[in-house]
Amino acid sequence: MPYYEVAIEHSTIALSKQFTYYSEQPVQPGCRVFVPFGRQKLTGLVIQEGQKQQDSNIRIKEIETIIDDKPVLDHEQIELARYLAWITISPIMGMIHLMLPRALDAKSSKPDFSYRMWLVKQPLDSQNPVSLTPKLKMVYEQEWQEMIYTDAVNEFGAYSVNALCKKGLATKEKRIIDYGTLPKRKQVEWPALNADQQRALNTIRQANKQVVLLHGVTGSGKTEVFFHLAKEQLEQGKQVLILVPEISLTPMMEERIASRFDCDVYGCHSRLSDSQFVSVWQNIEQAGPCIVIGTRKSVFLPMKNLGLIIMDEEHDTSYKQDTNIRYHARDAALFRAKYHHCKLLLASATPSLESYSRAIKGVYALATLPRRVSGRDASIRLVDLRITPSFHNYSSELIDRITNRLAKHQKTLIFLNRRGYLPTVRCQSCHEYLVCEDCNVPLSYHKNEDRFVCHVCGNRYPIVYECPHCHSKQLTQTGQGTERLEEDTASLFPQAKIVRMDHDTTRQKGSHQRLLDEFKEDGDILMGTQMIAKGLDFHDITLAGVLSIDSMLNRPDYLSNERAYQLTEQAAGRAGRGNEPGEVIIQTYNPEHFVLQCIKSHSYTDFFVQEMQYRHAGNYPPYVYLATLVIRNHDAFEAYQRALEIKYRLEAYGVEVLGPVDISMRNKQARTRLLIKDKDDEHLIQTLWQCALWFEENASRSRMDINVHPMTLEE
Repeated sequence: MPYYEVAIEHSTIALSKQFTYYSEQPVQPGCRVFVPFGRQKLTGLVIQEGQKQQDSNIRIKEIETIIDDKPVLDHEQIELARYLAWITISPIMGMIHLMLPRALDAKSSKPDFSYRMWLVKQPLDSQNPVSLTPKLKMVYEQEWQEMIYTDAVNEFGAYSVNALCKKGLATKEKRIIDYGTLPKRKQVEWPALNADQQRALNTIRQANKQVVLLHGVTGSGKTEVFFHLAKEQLEQGKQVLILVPEISLTPMMEERIASRFDCDVYGCHSRLSDSQFVSVWQNIEQAGPCIVIGTRKSVFLPMKNLGLIIMDEEHDTSYKQDTNIRYHARDAALFRAKYHHCKLLLASATPSLESYSRAIKGVYALATLPRRVSGRDASIRLVDLRITPSFHNYSSELIDRITNRLAKHQKTLIFLNRRGYLPTVRCQSCHEYLVCEDCNVPLSYHKNEDRFVCHVCGNRYPIVYECPHCHSKQLTQTGQGTERLEEDTASLFPQAKIVRMDHDTTRQKGSHQRLLDEFKEDGDILMGTQMIAKGLDFHDITLAGVLSIDSMLNRPDYLSNERAYQLTEQAAGRAGRGNEPGEVIIQTYNPEHFVLQCIKSHSYTDFFVQEMQYRHAGNYPPYVYLATLVIRNHDAFEAYQRALEIKYRLEAYGVEVLGPVDISMRNKQARTRLLIKDKDDEHLIQTLWQCALWFEENASRSRMDINVHPMTLEE
């Protein structure tokens, strides 16, 4: 009688182990089943074939129902789920559900479609001839019948395309995107690599390490190196996975890939509907040589013949899921690279300190692109707000620079890493902030909704005109977000076309592409939060302005310097990528700060050396491994007491524990945090498992959230 090891869908970590069941019918590993568990019938996944346990007192139960005819996960994906569950201290079935498309569980799902705009040529009407300028006539008579609208604008210019539409010689058509592969595009010539790019390419090819860090300054042509490496793998019949941190980066990368490669190209990100994601998943299962471009969840796709994994902007915190199962895409990518015996290429202009330190120690191979393709860096000026007059959050110098760019019909990027209209509202009488009832964090005012919004849990509150603490009506608004900045910018530059990109403007499907197309076509100023500071490649941006950098530098987090450096350097790197020189204006009240001085001199190595000294003095990564434990309970005292019990148990295992400390509420629950440090990563994981299992047995009224290798200490 065949026996099987089955992982059970259950919330408790203790049930991450597998249970033995038998089945009269053969079941393949990777198939889902219904099994009896106590008085319940639960969903499980067959992990592997098993054996009957020797203990005769244990009654082996039968699998009740086999859900799948064929496995939904292959051997590699099962092993990946087990590995990630182990290092994240999570139930294996929770990890499996995270990997699988949700629609695979649905009995029925409504099709959901996304659209792309096309330009279709219309025939000439001999009875009603239209007059055409020589340029329009040349555009019309070229060999094309239909084109993706953005491609037509890029090739012919927005004026010519719109003129043809007005004269009835071309029409715009909305067409459903086929999520088998991305639409084919007109192929463009491959530019020759410069000396730096060729040297980096050779270094990556010859590296005897599994992981290679490509450290290239912004605008140095890292993408061209990606493409040449991908081309080599495709020619060998292999598949290539390219990971990007933000959805906003996928359309631009998709366009560039589709215009260079005549193979199947798949796009995968969280804005796909369930049915679309299933379509991509199923097509990739059967795919041959292809390229997949997507965000962190793309790392789980069933690619059978991986030849290369590229992780662009490897430093970005978006690669780490910050809720529920807190996995990092880099861990999954490294597992898959080892499984397929292929290289993992980490690329960034501002690599994480952990990655760069491993590279200089020889754990990773290191390839560099020290210069921009244009041969010149953008000039950076630090504007001291202590002595420079400002208007609506803009210094007089930045206003002058923007006015100059508008006169030259050049584009400007404005970076402010705070969304909303007014970040906080405070009472002048008692000095208390208006806070969320569930999270106890300050609320932000959103003018377009005319509501207060919690940026942690998303709760929305109606406008109030008196303080809930002292009932004073002296409420004052502090700070500024992107929504307010957009309004102020429009008043300063009424002639400018402004495009805002942040979490609020990109909620709808297709909004990223729409906003980027809008800016590319006739936008003057692109403003937004961190999503505009990463990977965008517009050759006509000649000015970048960075606002409120001091708020990033002064966050209560050991990572504040690193995050401020990365975001600012990345935002500055958007300027001057074309033929015109770039200029960057950084507004600050502390221009002497070493982070800003390193940005001004374009010296990552200087920043690395000095920041590593601070990390060593404070005993923080990469010198140690970190984890956070957050204890939740409706009773604050009980949460604190449980945290103390856990602290004593952890210290008995030989790890350093800081805290407990009370942090902000979440969902009306009090929270207490412990910070754990250990020089041995494997020992840290084993200790956390012991702690988690003990907690489940002894603290039923409390809950514990575990974050291994956290990307921030702000919870």
